[in-house]
Amino acid sequence: MKKITLFIVLLMSFQTYSQEIKSYTWDEKPTFKEIPEEYKNQPAVVLLDKRWIHTRVGGYSYATFGMNHFAIKINKAEEINKYNKIKAQDNGYIRDVRDFHARVIKPNGEIKILPQDKIIETTEDKVKSIVFEGVEAGDILEYYFIIKENPMSYGVEVFQKEIPVLFAEFTHTQEGVKFETFASSEFEQSALNNKSISTATNIPPYKEEPNALNLKNLVKLIYMVSTPGMDIYNWNYFLPQYLSKPSFQYFKKTQAREFIEKLNIGTESTEEKLIKIDEYIKTNFDFVGKGETAQKITNLNNGKQKLTGGDIFDLYGFTLKELKIPYKVVVGMSRFNGEVNTEKFVVPLSHEFMYYIPETKKFLSPYDKYLCYGYPSYELQGSVGRTYYPALKENYQLTFPIAPAEFTVNESQSTVSLSDDFAVATIEKLYSNTGYDGQLYRNWVTYIKGNEEEKDLVDFIKKRIFGDEFDIKISEYIFENQDFKYNYSNTPYIVKVKAEAKESLTENAGNLVLVNLGKLVGKQFNLYQETDRKWDVDLSYAKTYKHKIIFNIPNGYEVESFKDLEIDKKMSGDETMNCSFKSTARVEGNQLIVEVFEIYNSINYPKEVYQEYRNVVNASSDFTKASVVLRQKK
Repeated sequence: MKKITLFIVLLMSFQTYSQEIKSYTWDEKPTFKEIPEEYKNQPAVVLLDKRWIHTRVGGYSYATFGMNHFAIKINKAEEINKYNKIKAQDNGYIRDVRDFHARVIKPNGEIKILPQDKIIETTEDKVKSIVFEGVEAGDILEYYFIIKENPMSYGVEVFQKEIPVLFAEFTHTQEGVKFETFASSEFEQSALNNKSISTATNIPPYKEEPNALNLKNLVKLIYMVSTPGMDIYNWNYFLPQYLSKPSFQYFKKTQAREFIEKLNIGTESTEEKLIKIDEYIKTNFDFVGKGETAQKITNLNNGKQKLTGGDIFDLYGFTLKELKIPYKVVVGMSRFNGEVNTEKFVVPLSHEFMYYIPETKKFLSPYDKYLCYGYPSYELQGSVGRTYYPALKENYQLTFPIAPAEFTVNESQSTVSLSDDFAVATIEKLYSNTGYDGQLYRNWVTYIKGNEEEKDLVDFIKKRIFGDEFDIKISEYIFENQDFKYNYSNTPYIVKVKAEAKESLTENAGNLVLVNLGKLVGKQFNLYQETDRKWDVDLSYAKTYKHKIIFNIPNGYEVESFKDLEIDKKMSGDETMNCSFKSTARVEGNQLIVEVFEIYNSINYPKEVYQEYRNVVNASSDFTKASVVLRQKK
């Protein structure tokens, strides 16, 4: 009798939770938080952003109900069209819109409810939408909708916007499932009547900044839905299960063993074996593209073939195991998106799986087509990941190494001559890259050559070597060291170009001639407008730039001045971590030799030293405007 009573109570509570979200409504006369003085000049302010998800799974119940309640005050008329169009949708798998209401609250308190006949439903995807009409500056737009859809096992709720949010709330209730949330530090957690509630107040406008961990810094909440009693995403369970055995889909183990035999790996060192394995797979296998269907493989050693990412990853692992090369599986995450959770695999976040070789302290990256055995993906540098050691069935933490600035070097040498009338500049330029840039460029050019027209390749060279603001005509180009194998020795990837400037580099200034030689290093990033900084500066990778310009001084002319070409900017503090820009110039015979050395030794520069960092970056941009001054010989 007690069991029956308990069952009835639970059933009634389930029905109560489901009915409560379906019966949600707004206050007849709402009250919102007062807008702080600091936000009164904002074009618009979100007064309320309230979301509620109820997931019901079990028996004949299989649905998610979602409620979104939103209110925004429009302060400037030009912002109206940005916020007056609303779609009742969440994750794109909507089955039913249960309720949809919208209203306008005037500054004098008058409330205008939008009639239901203003709600429009699209024929194709059945999404309902509404447009607020007659909105004026000072109005508050408020709406809420309730939808029923197929349950999602995870989701990401972003609350921060380009305008302030005064009050944000995320509520979740559930029947028959486990519901976990991972929220930004701005949220406070509470519970009320078996509801789990997360709230945040006064969320500042999101500021998009170059070289910042933009996605990671967003105020957001991530949730995961799973079956109670089965914590399948805990690292202690997930990694052993995920890596228990290879699950080849398009070839068999016997074919994988034949593949290893035909690689002819014998008495080489571990380093040589790993290079041979990685080079063959990266050179001969590509990923099945979107919309393509993978084909069964009859011979893995039969040249260029396409496989799924999972099969390529498992082929690496199987090969290492067969050759008895100890390895660990490593899970990382782009430091620009977030951090690997210490306890479990958080499904909505994009993780990267790779292999770590303890003997050589290097990484194999199956999912990064451009990247050779060596350093991990540049997005992972300095972040913390999880490792699983199959031999001991144990998992640990690992901090990904940071490649030094000497690893990635961009180097150029330009020889410039002017026509007799100074109208045309002939340029011969050698441009080379090592490290991450070298590997990326090798991969991009290989792709362009195989999939696009020569015009696209020429445009790529122009933009990469000269910048998109330099109008030139390329007459000849040659690539050197293009094969993937050169990545392992970090051999420079070289492009040699002959070109003519369609626009002159020269400018007359009375009896003097100015030649804009700084432009030859290519377009440079600048921070002229970004005077203040909210976030630390996070670069993709440490790197070095070396440029040399050889200018053939025209007959009958001599150098009057090259002082604008000499710049020296350097951050203070630890030289092994700072950045600097230095350019020098000197005359040798009938040539002006200009040399530039620019280095960024760290991938992170705290906002406290931003002004020093900014000075160095702007120095490189200033250099592109610098000219040598010529005068006629007497």
